[in-house]
Amino acid sequence: MHRKLICLLSCLLILSFASILFAQETSLFGTIRDVNTHEKIRGTNVFLKGTDIGTSSDFSGRFFLKIPIAVQGEVIVVFKHIGYERLEMPLVSVLELETIYLQPRVIQLPGVEVEEEAYRRLEIDKDLPQTVSVIESRRFDIQGYVDAGDLLRVDHSVQINEELSGKKTVSIRGGNADEVVVLYNGVKLNNTYDNVFDMSLIDLEDVERIEIIKGSNTALYGPEAFSGVINIVPKLQQDYTVRFQQRLGTYRSGNWGLHFYKKYKRLHGSYSYKRGGIRRDFAGLNPSSSGLRNSSLHHTANLSYSLSERSDGTPKNLIGLMWLYTSLDYENNRVVDANSENEFLNNFNHMFTFRYSGDLFKVKNLNLSVSWRQLEDDQFLNFTEGQLTGSSKRGIQDKSLHVNAEKRFDIGSSEFLFGYQFQKSRLLDEFDSKNNFGQPQTTPLSSDYERLHHGFVGIAKIRGDTGSDFLHSLNLDVSVRHDLVKDTQSNVVAPAGVQNLVGVFNNNDWQETVVKFSVNLAGYGEDLSLNTFLNFGKNVKFPTLFQEVSTEGETQITGLEPENNRSLEIGLDLSREMRNHGRLYGWQLSGNYFLNHYDNKFVEVRNVLGGRSKFFNELFARISGFESKASVFLFRKKVAVDLGLARYFISDKAAFPFKSDFKRTLTFSIDHAGYSFQVFGFKEGAQVGLVCDGPLCTESVQVLLPDYTNLDIHLSKSFEISKFKFLANASARNLLNDDDVELQGLNIRDRRFYVTVAAQY
Repeated sequence: MHRKLICLLSCLLILSFASILFAQETSLFGTIRDVNTHEKIRGTNVFLKGTDIGTSSDFSGRFFLKIPIAVQGEVIVVFKHIGYERLEMPLVSVLELETIYLQPRVIQLPGVEVEEEAYRRLEIDKDLPQTVSVIESRRFDIQGYVDAGDLLRVDHSVQINEELSGKKTVSIRGGNADEVVVLYNGVKLNNTYDNVFDMSLIDLEDVERIEIIKGSNTALYGPEAFSGVINIVPKLQQDYTVRFQQRLGTYRSGNWGLHFYKKYKRLHGSYSYKRGGIRRDFAGLNPSSSGLRNSSLHHTANLSYSLSERSDGTPKNLIGLMWLYTSLDYENNRVVDANSENEFLNNFNHMFTFRYSGDLFKVKNLNLSVSWRQLEDDQFLNFTEGQLTGSSKRGIQDKSLHVNAEKRFDIGSSEFLFGYQFQKSRLLDEFDSKNNFGQPQTTPLSSDYERLHHGFVGIAKIRGDTGSDFLHSLNLDVSVRHDLVKDTQSNVVAPAGVQNLVGVFNNNDWQETVVKFSVNLAGYGEDLSLNTFLNFGKNVKFPTLFQEVSTEGETQITGLEPENNRSLEIGLDLSREMRNHGRLYGWQLSGNYFLNHYDNKFVEVRNVLGGRSKFFNELFARISGFESKASVFLFRKKVAVDLGLARYFISDKAAFPFKSDFKRTLTFSIDHAGYSFQVFGFKEGAQVGLVCDGPLCTESVQVLLPDYTNLDIHLSKSFEISKFKFLANASARNLLNDDDVELQGLNIRDRRFYVTVAAQY
């Protein structure tokens, strides 16, 4: 009996003692925000100074940390992030605050100084050093742009080409649209047919940031990246459960979206739905019988699961599934006296992606993605010229399977990466029928194409320590890429009575090896940062199926050789932080010179009505130029002024149609307590290009678009009430109103106004 009583008392004593200790344990929690923009900051390291007790803030900027009684007292809490000043506060002060504000830096901390796994590195960090511009998601809300095409226009190296259908393609450094590789979460979006992607199909509400990688010395992203890469990084996590936004504007334009997000332990899921439309009138024509209509539809879904977690709670061995569905419908009706056009176009893009990153058994640092994509493009055109009529009907279906595997490992201070990329595409030219004023059709009614592409990549990054206190690293990067491409054409159906078809090519079997080099010198100090590089190498671009079946003449294509590019680039980035200067907080300066030599360049004669363009061969072409950007930060980075300049020297503008040879940009922005104000202005040089004269594209004419000066103003405010967050934005574009410039009867440089409101919970 006494023993039972003693055991019972002992248990009660232990439980009482444990409850006392638990009661004395302190819970530290709060939200971390930018002091100027009030945006929540993810991935901030929060730890107790002199201990190994710590955590990091989640995607919504929240952190939670349990502090045992043994370490309480005169304890200092440290907040550390790669892009913000280090903050140290006594524990007793932090306990009284719900929000911690961090001061943004001009110079980011080196990655080795911040052990923060949640911070997502730039995609280009895996490849040779390149010039990169990053547009963060909060800028999408501030600027109120309709789509990714409009947003990218703010960069001084980027030009956007917009067609009547609303399709927007991107050009970097004066190159053509098929020289830019577009990635979505690392998956290539360029189609097999002409190797371009319509940027208007990207819903900005689902995007975390856009990385603009400039230059042709990349190896990981395919051989077609002659002028650059656009990497769209989606939001895999959200800081809301449900969000709604509505945008209204000029041309009776409008779009609205509904977004959902849910987290359950290690599982994250999101879904977004968005619809939009626009109605435009042709200058000088009756709106009741003429006009242009566009409508768009977007679905995006993401699902990710972490098989394990690191000690700080960040995900490890991550599995991800993504579904992307976009549709763009276009209708063009135009009546001019006895002439009329009636055109319909539907663009449909569908993609499923599986991704895995982490360790697989004994294989460490593995990235694997498998993607299936379907692109459909249907065109229908009726036209009348006086008493004559004609029509054109065409449907293209592109189905592609992409596999990408990357393995990274370190040996001492050097990094190595090996990659394999596989693409199998089947393109069906399902129907291509024409009735051109009684003229016989010389192109196939239908045909099948298949492309098999194997790519092998090896990258070595050799890190060297100079022993200097400032210029601490001298690095050598080398990349080797080998590509195997095989194209076949089959099931060609010829019109009745036609013997010699245009648009038929022999089966092609190509393989090319390219090597690139980079020398990089980097320095870092307390208030000064320097990075400079020299890149040179060779690149190759294989003819697209579009180029293989489209020529200037009426002869059958007997074979096209791959296009080659020899490039050289020198770049420098210099940053200075002046935290004790008062009004001036710091500045950044960057500059680049590049030289690209092209052999066997293909020149396009564009059909702006959406039909088949034509090509002819230019044996040699060259683009050289320099780019520079200067940024000044005032009042502890509340105010920023950016100046951008790009100047290009193009040997033959016909080889690079509708590309300006210079662009100047000026951006003035203010961020304070959740308010954002921005003024953006730019000037582009004249643009020259060859276009088809009439729907038959029997002749080509040269079109000149004059210099273009523009001014945009954006004003936005975000605020929170309890668990609700609200955003309001007003944007005015093209305020200088250069409405004398028309393309096919449309004003392309007139004033436009947009209002956006959003609410989330």
